[in-house]
Amino acid sequence: MLSDLEKQCFPGEEWTSKMLASHLEYHQAFVWEENSVLSYALVCETPWEVEIFRIATVPTYQRKGAALKLLESILKRFATKDFFLEVKESNLPALSLYEKSGFSILEKRKNYYADGSTAIIMLRKKEL
Repeated sequence: MLSDLEKQCFPGEEWTSKMLASHLEYHQAFVWEENSVLSYALVCETPWEVEIFRIATVPTYQRKGAALKLLESILKRFATKDFFLEVKESNLPALSLYEKSGFSILEKRKNYYADGSTAIIMLRKKEL
């Protein structure tokens, strides 16, 4: 199932079944469902922080709030931890979502992705 969602959400950049299986062996996945999976997130939790590796919404449901609902539930679940993530500089909808959710830009990494895109590293401090 995740493999199919990856292909829909990240065409040409999807994680392989082996990569997904490896992630799920050691880390967590979350989904937002309304009759079917609309959005999913792959995260890594440590004792002091959470890194969001992937968060995506099925294309036909993008910009309808599914990713925001999922992200809010994850932030609430791990409210006592800092959050990190990376996002392509060109992914303006994702940047907007993260900024609305309290993330700030920590740094930029030029030529980070295989296509030469810049990565934006973002941080959201834990709730005190």
